[in-house]
Amino acid sequence: MVTGGQQWILIPRWRNFGYDIFILSLEVLGIKPIRILHVVSSLNSASGVMHVIMNYYRHLDREKVQFDFLYFYQMPNTFEAEIKNLGGRTYYLPKPSIQRGISVYREYDRFFRERSVEYKAVHLHEVYLNLLIMPLARKYGIKHLIAHSHNTKYSDKMLNAVRNRILCFPLKNLATLYFACSEPAGRALFGKKAAKLGKVRIIKNAINVKTFKFNSEVRARIRQELKIEDHFVVGHVGRFSKQKNHDYLLKIFVEIQKIKPNSILMLIGHGPLCEDIKNKTRSMGIENSVIFLGVKRNVEEYFQAMDVFILPSLFEGLGIVAVEAQCSGLKCLVSDVVPHEARITHKFQYLSLHDNPVKWAIAACSDTKGDRNDAFNNNIKSFDIEVQAKDLEDIYLSL
Repeated sequence: MVTGGQQWILIPRWRNFGYDIFILSLEVLGIKPIRILHVVSSLNSASGVMHVIMNYYRHLDREKVQFDFLYFYQMPNTFEAEIKNLGGRTYYLPKPSIQRGISVYREYDRFFRERSVEYKAVHLHEVYLNLLIMPLARKYGIKHLIAHSHNTKYSDKMLNAVRNRILCFPLKNLATLYFACSEPAGRALFGKKAAKLGKVRIIKNAINVKTFKFNSEVRARIRQELKIEDHFVVGHVGRFSKQKNHDYLLKIFVEIQKIKPNSILMLIGHGPLCEDIKNKTRSMGIENSVIFLGVKRNVEEYFQAMDVFILPSLFEGLGIVAVEAQCSGLKCLVSDVVPHEARITHKFQYLSLHDNPVKWAIAACSDTKGDRNDAFNNNIKSFDIEVQAKDLEDIYLSL
């Protein structure tokens, strides 16, 4: 029997012509899953990194592998309850900084001194913290130190990018395993030589592809709920940050409206630039044609309601939202910085950010009809979490 990630067995004992049932934890008997400590910035449900980790966590065999989380940003709307329900543990520590200095270091030192015996590996997603996390993990006996590259740039802010690049100089010597969501993301963090020599393992941002498959009933329901039944719906999913390039997206949408006046722009996500983008829709006179939906747990249903998906990012580690959109049969227009691994159907077109928004608009409005299930192919299935979770589980178990 499994309860919340904990294994139990029932042992019968004969007494007084009946049975006494003793429930013993398998951990007491020494039979327990290995535990992996994931180091992330927050447990927020809007975090793309957390979505990737949770997709794997839900689908691997938790009788063999369990996840715990160490984080430093406390935010609302988190995965914490689900993590605990799955058998994981969460630990909050202050974010390391020069201002906090030695006091914060001592807190991290205490954490690893007291907890390191529980972990088979540390899986570091906030790679710029490698000089703090990895030496402490090794100091207290954790041999397997995983660095995971989720992007092709260190930050979308210049000063942060410079800082993070410097902080990541020791990473290749400290980490024992290199993970990346795509080949470009691997080369960006670990270097071309490491990628060429096969030292970088590609861990796909896998999803439950079946949930994204086109469903006409869901499409009709969502469009009815939003009162957009007769509109041409342009969709985008992404954090409101400089990286996602919402400014350029609005310029494209203005041109789309000139071709299809009944167009609606559906924006899913949240982030620091959200209010700024709302203000820009007002200044551009398109506020009544833009829907801000915030963060959605059931984003797969909103893909069904779209007619075309646009991702004009300045950079991407992979662009998993484009994969999700293709799974739902949508035509996707993406900037040419998106890695080639994201292209899994014929309904996928690269365009340059140097192009006039008119070119994007013309492409968005053409060839959007047809059977949305005809794109569901073996390339899509290569992103299936059922397959990829087993591969990651095998990597952990081989350590």
